[in-house]
Amino acid sequence: MRVLGIPVESAQSLIGGALADLAAIARLARIAPAQLERILELGEEMASIGQDVLEIAERLDGRADAALALGQRLDERAAELLELGRRMERLGKRVDKRGAEFVEAGEEIVASAGRLAETGSELIAVLPALERAMEMASPLEGAIDRFGRLVDRLPGGAPRRPAAQPQGAAEEAEVEQPG
Repeated sequence: MRVLGIPVESAQSLIGGALADLAAIARLARIAPAQLERILELGEEMASIGQDVLEIAERLDGRADAALALGQRLDERAAELLELGRRMERLGKRVDKRGAEFVEAGEEIVASAGRLAETGSELIAVLPALERAMEMASPLEGAIDRFGRLVDRLPGGAPRRPAAQPQGAAEEAEVEQPG
């Protein structure tokens, strides 16, 4: 209905609408406590999950700190290994130099050994002649000894001590002999 061009609803339709609205409010009032309880349960669940996530985040933070500390230690070790590598390289160069010196010294030793072998061969070749000379000199020992005694008897000659006496015994014999 319309009064003066303004739409006006009837009282019965207004009461029906109001009753429908009251019925909806009553239905909501009956459902609301259960839904509020469910919302509270979900809120508690979310809080619990948030707490678990926070604990996991704290553990991850601790692990990240440990990983950073390990990374720093690894970095320090890497620096130490690099320095050790440099020292080993310098040592290797010195060892190479010493090795070259050893090779050079070894070559000199080999050359000296060759010369020694030649000298030994020459000595071995001369040994029979030396043995023959000693064999020839043995009979002359007595003649040399007699010649020495003859020289000692010459005027101004010093008294000779016998070859078999030690030096201390010869001195005692000179003291005992009359001048």
